[in-house]
Amino acid sequence: MGGGTTPVVQCFDSEQAERDFVDQTFSDLTSIPVSPSELAQSISARTRLNQRCVRRDGRLMAHVSTADNARDLDLLRAAVGEEKISYYGTSYGTFLGATYINMFPQRVRTAVLDGAVSPRAWAGTDRDAGSLTTFLRIGSDHGAADTVKAFMRECGRVGAAGCAFADRSPAATRDKWDKLLARLAARPVTLDGQSVDARSLLAYVQGALDTTRPVPGFERFPGYVAVAQFVQRVWTAAQGRSVASTQPPAPASLTPATASTSTYTTSLGRQAAVVCGESPNPATPPGYANAARASYRRAGPNIWPFAALCRGWSVKSANRYLGPWTTAALPVLVIGNTFDPATPYSSSERMAAELANGHLLSVDGFGHTVLLNPNRCAQDHVASYLIDGLLPPAGARCAADASPFAQ
Repeated sequence: MGGGTTPVVQCFDSEQAERDFVDQTFSDLTSIPVSPSELAQSISARTRLNQRCVRRDGRLMAHVSTADNARDLDLLRAAVGEEKISYYGTSYGTFLGATYINMFPQRVRTAVLDGAVSPRAWAGTDRDAGSLTTFLRIGSDHGAADTVKAFMRECGRVGAAGCAFADRSPAATRDKWDKLLARLAARPVTLDGQSVDARSLLAYVQGALDTTRPVPGFERFPGYVAVAQFVQRVWTAAQGRSVASTQPPAPASLTPATASTSTYTTSLGRQAAVVCGESPNPATPPGYANAARASYRRAGPNIWPFAALCRGWSVKSANRYLGPWTTAALPVLVIGNTFDPATPYSSSERMAAELANGHLLSVDGFGHTVLLNPNRCAQDHVASYLIDGLLPPAGARCAADASPFAQ
């Protein structure tokens, strides 16, 4: 059919082929690899996936980058006849926003960057570019670890009426969590026919805290109340007591997700096409293993060291933009939740500092981005900025509307 755009990156010919590959390649991997053999298995599996993607779609991948996305965005701006755009980006979209406003500084009226990715960390122009992976440079491992600790504190603060896993106090709840992980490390339990050990539970909790409440379209994040209910069920099982047979939220793991739409557009390879095509990552298996060990030492075992594993990804983007980040003089509103498990508050601080005119709005809240975890104070500031161009006062801070466990 004429007039169509180039298809998105696809590593397989069909959804079923992708599912078969995932089942055959990733099903035996542990959620958080720690031993040399587990690290080697994870690196090998993701290398085979990357090689598969490059063989099938390598020519397209050379033209997949954030800069290419920014150029497409500017074509869309021109197509609708707008002289300037107002931009709102979240997560990776904040790096796209930073790229766009510096490539096309005269084409932006306002820009909101929510849950920000440090441009220098992504571009690899900071001091850790040669030894850490993209998301470790951003600090996502710190974000996940800090958010789990805060989750347990808040759970203990609200008590059992709001959080099923709560003990007598925040400290007692954190101690209960540590005891649960220790027991599962010694003896995994079976819940609803699925084995749950310490690392799979830790991976589940770290990967499920992006949204405090259920959000349509983001079903893998069931909300903090549901996460606590599942963890309490695991606790009960670990005590040797019977557990009601109800379906828990599906545990998150490091196994790549497969497509679920009726029209096949692979979920595998799309993120890697951008990350691996333009952002520096270790080049050897020992380099990835060392990065994982460094992350575990500073933030404890976590799900992030292999989120940007690019071994076997031989295609580099032909038209990258990796700075400078101070070209655009317009004031930019950067928003950071204090307990964002994916793009930590420190990354939003860095974004605001690395832009020529970045202004940080701090939100004492949980979850990945304010857009997915609404805060009335932050929303009011965003509206004032987008409509009237009015920035929050320097050092502005928004308190939480309510506990993340409030129904």
